[in-house]
Amino acid sequence: MARQLVIFSLLLCLVSCYNVNEREVVVPDKLLSKSEMVSVLTDVQLVEAGLSINENRRLEMELKPEYYRLVLDTHNITLKQLKENINYYQSTPKVMEDIYDEVLANLSKLQSEVLKELEDVEKTKDSVEIKETPSQ
Repeated sequence: MARQLVIFSLLLCLVSCYNVNEREVVVPDKLLSKSEMVSVLTDVQLVEAGLSINENRRLEMELKPEYYRLVLDTHNITLKQLKENINYYQSTPKVMEDIYDEVLANLSKLQSEVLKELEDVEKTKDSVEIKETPSQ
């Protein structure tokens, strides 16, 4: 009987010490919809891409805050609100994955549009050069 009481007490202590370390999900005061998050994060990725191709690191560091300010102003949010929304959506990885899938789709679409425009410019340039070449 004493042995069973000791085992029960140990088991009770172990169970009472169990702690689930789940973060409490805090809903931001200004919760952005999924589509709004996609739009903001697409713009953020465009800023990051633009800055990454700049070879002048000093200029990049000077421009970065201004570019981010433009993104935040365009979407009428603050940096704090953006961070809160990112933290909120990261608490549900599947939703965040869906958001980033849409961001990637947007970026791919933009890339296709830019490549198409470059192709059109090249065609126009070539046709202008052909017209300017004197005939023999």
